[in-house]
Amino acid sequence: MDKALMRWVLTALAFLLFSGNPGWPAPAGAAEETGREVILEADSVVYDQQAGTARASGNAHVRRGLLVLTADSILLDEEMTRVRAVSESERGVRVRYGDRILEGNDLEYRLDEEVGILRKARGEADAVRFEGDSVEFASVAAARARGWLKKKQSQGAASDDLFVLGSGMSLTTCREEEPAYRLMTRRLLILPGRRVIAVKPKIYIEDHLLAAYPFDYRIDLAKGRAKPLVPSLFHDSDRGTGAAFRYGFEWGDSLAGDLDLALSTNQGLEGATRLTVGLFENGEAFLESSYQYNADEGEKRWRPSWGLRSAGDGEGRFSWSLRWSERESVNYSQGVGRTYKGVLWRDPELSVSSPWWPVAGNGKSQFRFFGNWGRYEESGERFEREGLGVEVKGSSGTRETVEPFWNGRLTRYGYDTADARTVVEGSLGFRWIRRDVFFETRYDRRWIDGLTPMRWDDLDEIEQLFQTVDWPISHRWRMAVRAGYDLLGDRVHEMAYRLAYERECYRLELFFVDDRVGDDDQIGLRLRIKAFSDTPLLSLDPGAEGFFSSGEENP
Repeated sequence: MDKALMRWVLTALAFLLFSGNPGWPAPAGAAEETGREVILEADSVVYDQQAGTARASGNAHVRRGLLVLTADSILLDEEMTRVRAVSESERGVRVRYGDRILEGNDLEYRLDEEVGILRKARGEADAVRFEGDSVEFASVAAARARGWLKKKQSQGAASDDLFVLGSGMSLTTCREEEPAYRLMTRRLLILPGRRVIAVKPKIYIEDHLLAAYPFDYRIDLAKGRAKPLVPSLFHDSDRGTGAAFRYGFEWGDSLAGDLDLALSTNQGLEGATRLTVGLFENGEAFLESSYQYNADEGEKRWRPSWGLRSAGDGEGRFSWSLRWSERESVNYSQGVGRTYKGVLWRDPELSVSSPWWPVAGNGKSQFRFFGNWGRYEESGERFEREGLGVEVKGSSGTRETVEPFWNGRLTRYGYDTADARTVVEGSLGFRWIRRDVFFETRYDRRWIDGLTPMRWDDLDEIEQLFQTVDWPISHRWRMAVRAGYDLLGDRVHEMAYRLAYERECYRLELFFVDDRVGDDDQIGLRLRIKAFSDTPLLSLDPGAEGFFSSGEENP
């Protein structure tokens, strides 16, 4: 009997059974499709009246709404609420929920509760691949009802999105059968397209245990971000050599935070913590406090900051921040060979940015407006500043031919001292690839018109040219060189070198940056997850992760 005929017979049989047997209640809205009806298809179906079951064999399918279950054999009970699926082949049971797919050896599913369990399971959530002993899966609404999913964890997810809860699991971003790295965790929470949470995972490189992560490890799939997995190593002139640790944590539905600790030869123990409390959609209150060394003061002190903010979340919303800080340790690159390291009070500072809007007729170009106002104190003096500006960025073409790119920013500042200043800065360049050799040429320019009474935002004019060449040495090794030329000073101000070992899912980089004007040479060793390019596994770098950044965004 072919599938189309079998489906018709099953539908007719179900109608007769539902209408004639009080033990099989008719579904609501049986006269029309509602998306809640259960559809069973197979090469053959055997009904056991005594057991009250229907067994579908041979390419069997059960469909209900977004859910499609596929297996060699499916057993469905008379109340159309329980499904049992098995397969003779390895991981031959497949669960498709919308565009998400899980595979396993056998399955049990409750249609009435929208909850199932899949054994010897594996699947994918964006860049993350996972497998393990068993996973339970459900709609977000059902997961919330069972207490599997907290309100904050499911923020932004629709009630009918898929949620996966695994036990005895491994996860990786590698596509290889034998992954180059993986995390092992006793409990894994996955909200595809949103986030992954691994409970206190262990980190393995190849088959070797590298470290154990003491907190829950979180991956933000929506933003493609994840925190460093293991301690970072660093060296700079103020702290000497040391190690920095960054971890994330959550309490309840709305409270989350980060914890940074560092131990160095010159400064001993330093630390910072950040707490956020969700107050409304895309908005939160934050409290940050650090016990940190500052070279300008020559000592370690507590440095708190607090306020409200909203990131806009890339959905056409404005982003904003209202922030207070005391004794904030700032570290700004202000010009070629000049970095400001000092202490700043914000009392308060308000920043607002519009969404990025496309430029008409050019889908790769975007612009936005921004503004800020603040009261600041440095070196015992207080000032007030306001600023308005516009920013543009874009690119064209592809690297296989030539890819031009550009960005620009214009800001007009006014001060309560009657000073005023206009800052115009931008970059223009192009990239291309020839026979696996990568080239990039970039021109940077900044113009300054006017004066500022403060030191921390006193930027220099710059005009510089960078040229980068990256070429293969062998199948897995690459070498790159970048030269920076200061056109205003007529000098080579920077040379950078990088040796990289490439694997399918990670990249090991050894680099050296020679600052030929200032005294800010850098040497580093980084192991980066390619799926989350801003997330090193290991780092030996003066600009180590966390609050030891060697150069913040320009003010």
